[in-house]
Amino acid sequence: MTTTTNTATPDYIVDGVLTDGEAWVPLKTTILGSDTVGVTWTSSTGANDWSQYMDLIVIGYSQSTTTANGVIMQFNNDTTVANYEYQDFYSSGSAYAQGSGTTKGFYLLWSDKHATQNNTYAAGIGRIYDINSGKYKMGIQRFADSRSASGYVGTEVSCWTKQEAISEIDLIDYNGNAFAAGSRYDLFGVLPRMVTA
Repeated sequence: MTTTTNTATPDYIVDGVLTDGEAWVPLKTTILGSDTVGVTWTSSTGANDWSQYMDLIVIGYSQSTTTANGVIMQFNNDTTVANYEYQDFYSSGSAYAQGSGTTKGFYLLWSDKHATQNNTYAAGIGRIYDINSGKYKMGIQRFADSRSASGYVGTEVSCWTKQEAISEIDLIDYNGNAFAAGSRYDLFGVLPRMVTA
């Protein structure tokens, strides 16, 4: 596994002023060179100090090493199912379904077994809002893959019912299985939009 972390001095701040409104700042890129169980990202220094961002965006491109499973995001080592609420809508082409309740984390995407889909990877993007506020943390995720002959797409809205700032993200397989080699995950920070009067 190769993880690149951006800890450089932020070049988007000049004399204490943000020079770019609502910029996506690349924070982490993890590319798996072998089958790997889980990916952990933490806030650190420089550009990777998450306390300066409004939102975080996670983009995934992934396969499972076993049966079809979800890639989920957990925050600050919180594994309590009751703390992650969701409502989703998804379709496998001709059929659709929806659901709501609690689960193990925010779903980023659904992926299939490497041997089943060969070189096809699932894709997902999730935005986690207002990560440093004292409010519950909301997120919205969109995902797509080719698990079935007609494809599979969905959207989920999630809520982490904790008020602490997010300083760690754990990407894990829903059932604890490994991600397949070649899977890639990227993390971006979204700067607050600065408007002068």
